Amino acid sequence: MAMTSALSTRRADALGRVLGEAAGFGALVAALMLTSTDGSAAGAGQVVMPAPVFSASTAGYAGDVHVRAPLPPPPLPQEPPVPTSAPVMILIPSLDVHRPVEPVGLGRSGAMQVTQNLWNAGWYKGGPVPGAPGNAVIEGHAGYPDAPLLFGKLRQLRPGDQVVIVLADGSRRLFLVDSKAIWPAGTGPPGMGQPYGPATLTLITCTGPFDDHYKTYADRLAVQATYAGLA
Repeated sequence: MAMTSALSTRRADALGRVLGEAAGFGALVAALMLTSTDGSAAGAGQVVMPAPVFSASTAGYAGDVHVRAPLPPPPLPQEPPVPTSAPVMILIPSLDVHRPVEPVGLGRSGAMQVTQNLWNAGWYKGGPVPGAPGNAVIEGHAGYPDAPLLFGKLRQLRPGDQVVIVLADGSRRLFLVDSKAIWPAGTGPPGMGQPYGPATLTLITCTGPFDDHYKTYADRLAVQATYAGLA
């Protein structure tokens, strides 16, 4: 009986220790639940969330939205279309010339035909349009020595002077005078009227000694001008 009593006592002591440890652990858990992450007591019903963790990694910004793509290069300027409309007007500001242009062909002798109106200029329609590749040719009458006509003062042009050709489509083609040359009648500068090469303009008129009997000049004046774009 004495042995049985001792065993009962030891079991009771062990059970008491286990219950005491359990009660202490429960109190610790309750205290933690009632305390916020910064150590202050949390209010009733407040849910304590874990503190966020920040990383120095940039992996989260590697998406398409955050990638800086290089800007596309600006579009190249488009070349203006090659003109195809016939010239209808010639303007030479320094000579106060502002006259219509008529299309003309070649006569039997190979010379350019005469315009219907002597005060108008004649564009050689077998050559390029002014502003298109090649050498456009426009001829005008000089008139008589004492009665000048359209191109009677053409020899006064200087390098850099402007010549504007208005086309039937309304566009204005600007040419700048380069040079002047005198050729015997029936001849002209090489390449005149050719449909290829840089866009140029040749203005032709009569000059030189005047034959009063035949009412003709001995020479021809050719003014060369380079295409400078739209006016």
